Amino acid sequence: MFDDLLLLKKGGSTVFHGELGEQSQNLIKYFEANGATLILKGENPATWMLTIQEINYDTDYAQCYLESDNSRELRLQLEEVQVNTNEAKKITFESEYASTRGERIKYMNERLRTIYMRSPSYNRSRIFLSIVISFLLGSIFLFDYQPEVMDEQYISGIFSTIFLSFIVIGILAITSVLPVMLKIRDVFYRHRAAGMLDDFPVALSLGVAEQPFLLICSTLFSIIFYFTIGLAPNFRKLVAFWGFFTFNWAIYSYFGQLFMCSVRGAQTAQILASIFIGINNFFSGLIVRPQFMTGFFQATYYMAPGHYVYEGLITTQFHDDNRTVIATIGSKFFDDLDCKKDATEVCSGTVAQFMESFFGGRFKHSNRFLDIGILAALLIVSRLLTWLALRKRNFSST
Repeated sequence: MFDDLLLLKKGGSTVFHGELGEQSQNLIKYFEANGATLILKGENPATWMLTIQEINYDTDYAQCYLESDNSRELRLQLEEVQVNTNEAKKITFESEYASTRGERIKYMNERLRTIYMRSPSYNRSRIFLSIVISFLLGSIFLFDYQPEVMDEQYISGIFSTIFLSFIVIGILAITSVLPVMLKIRDVFYRHRAAGMLDDFPVALSLGVAEQPFLLICSTLFSIIFYFTIGLAPNFRKLVAFWGFFTFNWAIYSYFGQLFMCSVRGAQTAQILASIFIGINNFFSGLIVRPQFMTGFFQATYYMAPGHYVYEGLITTQFHDDNRTVIATIGSKFFDDLDCKKDATEVCSGTVAQFMESFFGGRFKHSNRFLDIGILAALLIVSRLLTWLALRKRNFSST
């Protein structure tokens, strides 16, 4: 099947190079002349040439080749080609790659879509967990569904569950994307070293390949959670909830890709992901509320992507909610309503008023477009930084 053979040993040194001859006679004669064990009748020459490398381990076949007539003839041919250069036979290419950038982007999109479709442990598990987690979190309020009158503890629980939902899903998104991104990144390094791909099609396709599954997971989670927890049956509010939740899922996933492209190993990327999760956990506006963040911590509040997600989720749902919240005596909400402790009537306000009091007036419905703009900017920045990381960083041995 082969006329010529280039045989290398471990380390890349040449062991044999030249014509095989009829039924590999040149190859057999060459090795037998250099002390190899004689080939048996009917033995496959391909198997035999590899076996003798192990059996005759004391023979340096690489050195034998350097001293052989084949090697001397090859060197003479190379010297002649270098001296008598024929420009007509010179191989030239119009571009570095065999296809245009548009074609490379198209092929890379198809390849990554195929990889994602063939990664059930990644995508199917995300979809399944989205359904399970959304129902588990929302079902806390199934037995007290959409009350017209509630106490502070109930509405605070709604706020906390919404917060918990986007944090838990964010953790799921960023931790699950790291091992997948590590494999894709390392394969890209090999393709780039071989001159098959450049960085831009890969960076673009990574974002495109994630999008269908992000939309599926976010849609399933939002619909199940929204109606299970008992939020307002209003289409515009449902779309707003879905939009901010999709932003949240995309940001965690894309920042996970960025971390994995920016550092060598999965352990270091996991540390960066943990820091990212911690910032969103503590400074999004629930564990430490906005009105209590002063000085340096104001910077962390505005740096945390979760702040804009949480503000959007809360304000779009409750800014015009006029259901009754009974104030707890001595609470901040009680004081903000100017309630009297010795009053005979129950002091109450609306959910919208409670939201204003709970977040110290820092969460505003008028900020929703600003929140959307900042989240969109963060997504763009994450994609640009991922592209730069793929372009400038190389953690392979090639």
